[in-house]
Amino acid sequence: MKSGSYHLKRGPLIRLYILGVTIKLLNFYRTFERITAAFAVLAALLTLAMSFWITYDVLARNIFGVASPWSFDLSEYSLVWITFLGAPWILLQDRHVRIEIFIDSLPKSGQRMFGILVSVIAMFICAVLAWHTSIAAFGYYQNNIAMPRIWRIPRIWPYSIIPIGSILLTISFAFRLALYMTDDNPENALRKKAAAGQQTGSSNEKDS
Repeated sequence: MKSGSYHLKRGPLIRLYILGVTIKLLNFYRTFERITAAFAVLAALLTLAMSFWITYDVLARNIFGVASPWSFDLSEYSLVWITFLGAPWILLQDRHVRIEIFIDSLPKSGQRMFGILVSVIAMFICAVLAWHTSIAAFGYYQNNIAMPRIWRIPRIWPYSIIPIGSILLTISFAFRLALYMTDDNPENALRKKAAAGQQTGSSNEKDS
């Protein structure tokens, strides 16, 4: 009797614990989603700014004969930042380019297994990239290594976004892996997520 009553008391506690963990994960996901959305906005603004200075460089070079060598270096650095600022949000919202012919031809179980495999491999690659680029970035900072370009700026400035973006991509793939492992129809859930929140940048359909 004591053992049975112990299990009866323990059951609700376990359910409450699982509920608490689930709520914490949901809150973490929403916070992470806001962070990646803010980074995506910065990537969009940087893309807009890059279009202005490239236009200026072309006009100044062809009309006035004035060269703007700084424009090429700035564009090169900006492309790195745009890529790693925007990629985590795009992946999280499933708004990247996908070849769905192969996926759609698979049964749901095959889609799940393929999605899990791809997510695990991609998460591992992003984690390795984050680790190695973090080590390189620390070396750049510690040794004060400068870019061998017109702008003699510290190399840590343009390339610090690579380990940061790689960490965010690793987390995004972890969320994607969790979706494939827990959802009954993950591909359908991804399509709904991509369609939801076009205005707000959130995958929560209530926000759209």
